Amino acid sequence: MRARARGGPPLLEIFDTLTGQKRPFEPLEPGVVRMYVCGITPYDVGHLGHALTFVAFDTARRYLEFQGHEVRHVQNITDVDDDMVRKARELGISIPELTERNHAVYLREMDALNVLRPAAFPRVSGSMPEIVALIERLVAGGYTYVADGYVFFNTSRTPGYGALSGRTRDELLHGPRGDSHPDEPEHLKRHPLDFLLWQPFAEPDAHWPSPWSVGRPGWHIECSAMSRAALGDRLDIHGGGKDLRYPHHDSEIVQSEAASGQAPYVGMWMHVGTLMLQGVKMSKSLGNLIKVSDLLADGHSPDAIRLALLGTHYRADHDWDPAALAAWEAKAALLRRAADGPGGAPDPLLVQARRLRFMDAMDDDLDTPRAIAVLMSIAEDIVARRLHGETAVPTLVELAGVLGLRLGREG
Repeated sequence: MRARARGGPPLLEIFDTLTGQKRPFEPLEPGVVRMYVCGITPYDVGHLGHALTFVAFDTARRYLEFQGHEVRHVQNITDVDDDMVRKARELGISIPELTERNHAVYLREMDALNVLRPAAFPRVSGSMPEIVALIERLVAGGYTYVADGYVFFNTSRTPGYGALSGRTRDELLHGPRGDSHPDEPEHLKRHPLDFLLWQPFAEPDAHWPSPWSVGRPGWHIECSAMSRAALGDRLDIHGGGKDLRYPHHDSEIVQSEAASGQAPYVGMWMHVGTLMLQGVKMSKSLGNLIKVSDLLADGHSPDAIRLALLGTHYRADHDWDPAALAAWEAKAALLRRAADGPGGAPDPLLVQARRLRFMDAMDDDLDTPRAIAVLMSIAEDIVARRLHGETAVPTLVELAGVLGLRLGREG
């Protein structure tokens, strides 16, 4: 592995959504990376668009660990929201039962795709003391107001609100709301950009006592409380799908920094592009879904699915092309064949240049398409006996592991 020059800049650069540019990555604590990823709302099973996000962050984690960092990876489960209540009511089951059922499917699919499990999966329902305490902290700091048992965050106290999405307050007010914007009691707000921290609610499995009312939290405060409890007031990496930039992550920033008095809340904001089907974003509400379990049941290999997801840069939007999976299956088969190949005549240094090219690609904002191209060149030259098997095969297996590929080595 390359070593940076003494006192020189880190080799890895990541595109930070907040600043809009690639920046050298240096964690707050040397050698330790605190990474929080917004997880699933398990009112239904997931789809390939979710898998894209979690494969992308899994690959980021793997590369950080490859670099020698300890990655403290936390991913929440939003098991309390309107959709969870609605779906549980429709099915005639409890919210915990619905959560367990769909989260089990999620875990099976992610395990199949070789996505490493986070160190913790905090649930909203299990984090209520931390959520209430965080709201109380904001109330004490004068960042909130209460109306009929509802608690709202007063965004006039934080003029930088909207910085992550790159919009002014006026642009937020008059621009598109987006499909991730939750319904809130607008008539009780002092300003339309203010957002909900707590609301009265009485549905079974979804209400708790608080100083303001019996109810449940708003969406944004949940992640601020769970990330703070698990990782502290400041994070090195935080992100999810790009549709979460506003209002969710913009709201997290202002409430977290207001509560802690520390900034920035996050060192690097990473957001994954949108996976579409025939030009339309995959979503549960639209039903235009491709499920990982269906692809696996159709005989597609996990390595080919991962290659297909990583074959486009994580920040780019792209259309899922089912027909292209056959080409990725061929690439996965070539990688497996090369991993078992003898290679050519001894030349212990010949593969090293490819290893460095792979790392150069990953250091450039985790450019997995370029890294895959390097990996394929190694595989092709092993099979053609242009690279020595004793040195090239271990390199191939190691670098494929950074991308989460098993190469038939399921154990």
